[in-house]
Amino acid sequence: MTRANGRRRGMAAVWALMVVSVVSALTVAAAARMMAARRHVDAHRNRAQAEWLARAGCELAVGRLLTAPDGYTGETVAPVADSEVKIVVRPDPAAKGVYRIECEARFPTTGPLVVSRLDREVRRADGPDGVRVTPVREGSPGG
Repeated sequence: MTRANGRRRGMAAVWALMVVSVVSALTVAAAARMMAARRHVDAHRNRAQAEWLARAGCELAVGRLLTAPDGYTGETVAPVADSEVKIVVRPDPAAKGVYRIECEARFPTTGPLVVSRLDREVRRADGPDGVRVTPVREGSPGG
């Protein structure tokens, strides 16, 4: 083996190490980006789930107010696994048949917790068509 062949082999080994290093660095960067994207998607899903759970809590409270409003002050439920929805219902002392519904949804209850809150003010009224629960102000946020 001549000295020139030895240098070529040495240079080939150095180039091979550089190529492997660059490919490894690109692979690590791609994996890190994929993990960050996954965390972002999980957080978005959890926020959406918490918002829908809070809405479901309000609907549950409205259903309870339709059937038996006397003495109903709220409850805590777990409509889906790993969730908690706390519902508080307060009658308005100044207006007959008006209730304030406050819902706080937590999802997931294990891991990074996401909380969503939703407040509504509704009126329960008996009419010729039966009992109805309507928003106090049409077009109000959450109403």
